[in-house]
Amino acid sequence: MDCYTVLKQSGTHADALTAIGAADLLRHVDSRILDRGDRFEVRLVRHLRSSDLKAVDPGFAYLVRPKKEMPVVPPERIVRTGVSYTTAVDGRMYAILNRMKAYGGPNQLILRYAQTMRAGWETRVWECLQGREDFVFRAPLVQLFDPHAAHGFARLKPKGTSRDDRTKDTWARPFEQWLRYRGYFQGAAGWFAEGDLRLFTPVPCDISHERLTKVADYFREQRLGGTGIKMDCRAVLAFTRLLIESCRRKRRPREMVNGLWVTRYKNMGQVLTVIAMDLLALPDWMDLYTGEHAGQWLAMLEEHDTALRRLTDSHSEELALLEQYRRTFQTDRQEAVAAFAEFLGSYGPLVFRRRAQGHWTLPQFSSQSVKEIFDASPDCRIALDSPGFGAVAAAVRSATFGAQGNRRQGDATHREIRYGLPAAIRRAGFVGKRELQTLVSEFIDSYNQESVRRRRAGLAASGITAAELDGFSRAVEHAHSSQLAATLLSGVAGCHRRDARLQEQEAEMVRAAITA
Repeated sequence: MDCYTVLKQSGTHADALTAIGAADLLRHVDSRILDRGDRFEVRLVRHLRSSDLKAVDPGFAYLVRPKKEMPVVPPERIVRTGVSYTTAVDGRMYAILNRMKAYGGPNQLILRYAQTMRAGWETRVWECLQGREDFVFRAPLVQLFDPHAAHGFARLKPKGTSRDDRTKDTWARPFEQWLRYRGYFQGAAGWFAEGDLRLFTPVPCDISHERLTKVADYFREQRLGGTGIKMDCRAVLAFTRLLIESCRRKRRPREMVNGLWVTRYKNMGQVLTVIAMDLLALPDWMDLYTGEHAGQWLAMLEEHDTALRRLTDSHSEELALLEQYRRTFQTDRQEAVAAFAEFLGSYGPLVFRRRAQGHWTLPQFSSQSVKEIFDASPDCRIALDSPGFGAVAAAVRSATFGAQGNRRQGDATHREIRYGLPAAIRRAGFVGKRELQTLVSEFIDSYNQESVRRRRAGLAASGITAAELDGFSRAVEHAHSSQLAATLLSGVAGCHRRDARLQEQEAEMVRAAITA
């Protein structure tokens, strides 16, 4: 055989764990995981021979719990709770195993491995790879490896069952369970947040076992804090960054890994139980074929992570923004870009308000990186490619962030700060295109009058021409909706510019507003 197939039977992270575990089992034959829609295929560089299984061991260690006797197992295959003989990261994975009370199956497998003759072990593994279902141990179904088994037979409270009921274990396939154990230790990562557990499992698309496990190792070392929502967002960005950094031949992250299964286990006191499962797609913002593309991706990922890290998830408004950003992790690129536009349209006004209150910790996004993302959407690109739309966005930026920053720098000649403008733009977008155009037209009249006064006073100031305002109006008319146009205007105006089109307006920007 040169391919091992894993059918997607559960629709949970269990399928991905099985595929990763199979690839780990066959890693000596340079295994590679491919997603085929209804199944995963673990491809090998050549046909598998029985001799390839001589180096195969269980893939993890026996977990000894407090006040329990040491098993008859070699010391190098033993880990004790609280005293780990592995790295700190591996220790956390064993701590999760202990907290979830999921050690029964893995420990049973280690004991049987220690009691089985080497030739018999290799023979049984070989036969199971060829299709045999029973293995060397009886596998219990637990929520860590089988979230679909959380409530018995897919019922909230199966009649006649109790916490100690083991009826569902008859559905377990021991060999697949072993592959899931291996997949858990090789590919998954978990963090606790407020007592709850969030388990992240990558969903392979087309990636070698070597690269996937390397990325997973670094992924587990990430320090992710905050609530679960912030943790989800930062985890996806971190995994995407690690994928890009690991790849010499440049490929888009989504070409290697589709996304991350996020399985949330709620702390119910004595036990942790599954309460939510979500598949978050990796970002698919732009092409990635060259080193220059990779540099742009990494800069954008760092910019996004910085903004998310500085949002305070104990504030309801900022928590709502984190929830909105989480909606950007969608498989459909257009829906993902639309979700990001909604996030940016609310994020910019928030930064503006926070700075008005003296809080300058939240950074602005760069207009160039935002444009790279919006270019993936035809609806967004129509507006942003309009010179008139760009000129009006620059004027809004100058009258809000620019004037605010100049005042903070001690410039007494700063423009009038239009504090209510970003919120007014968002409100007008909800009403209709005509109301949005009217609001912007009134703002531009006032802005141009101020520019005339500034020039008479010998200060640098530019205005918006009638042609640019007409161009803005046409862009709004061609926009998919007034809400999208207002969201883009509010969001782009809240970004900092390094490539100013108008030198006079760029002189009105504040250097403090360019960095966070």
